[in-house]
Amino acid sequence: MTYNIIGDIHGRDVWYELVRDDAVNIFVGDYFDPYEPFSFAQVMHNFRMITDYKRRNPDTVLLYGNHDLHYLLNDPYERYSRYNAEHSYEIRYEFEQVRDLMNGVAYSIGDDVLVTHAGVSKPWYEKWIGSYNDEATGVVARNINDLWDNDMSAFNYGNNSGGIMDRGGMAPTSSPMWIRPGYLKEYNIFTDNDYRQVVGHTQQNNISRMTPKLTFVDCLMFSTKSYVIEK
Repeated sequence: MTYNIIGDIHGRDVWYELVRDDAVNIFVGDYFDPYEPFSFAQVMHNFRMITDYKRRNPDTVLLYGNHDLHYLLNDPYERYSRYNAEHSYEIRYEFEQVRDLMNGVAYSIGDDVLVTHAGVSKPWYEKWIGSYNDEATGVVARNINDLWDNDMSAFNYGNNSGGIMDRGGMAPTSSPMWIRPGYLKEYNIFTDNDYRQVVGHTQQNNISRMTPKLTFVDCLMFSTKSYVIEK
């Protein structure tokens, strides 16, 4: 089986060039809040094209990112960079309409590769879910998605920050929506086994492998590349 992992979208339509008919295509989230000067109409159209693609290709995996979370939370204290206040209701409504098409926060490839938006730290997992005892990535993904279904606030910035100096993800307890590479490397939930993580969230010039356990795919600002895993 081939798995094709596509980085943060932010309104870009380059995913057209990356999806593969012979693979399970996995999107790591952040469909809104563009860096480039796309209109809201362009960004919304692009998201609808992605969800239409999922309808036609049900094996496609659509994960949430932090730039999706702040529309879902509808919390005035949880609004991140480029938050579209003018169209927030429309975005939240759109997510509600496609809820059955979304795949939560975590996806397991086999039992040894975990895909999330930003990555899973052991301190965050043990704070919100419980002790980690070398369970396979499928178990970890299921536990994380169950938590998402029951308490989205467990993934926000405010409940997991490192204090006033935390600029978003700079804490061991930062969530799978937020944690940054240095902290993920140090506090990786899979430090003591051979499992791997594939994540987006932090921009890279290209697909980047920080360690054999961590691959970063948020490169669409600079490179039209996806990350392929063969199983």
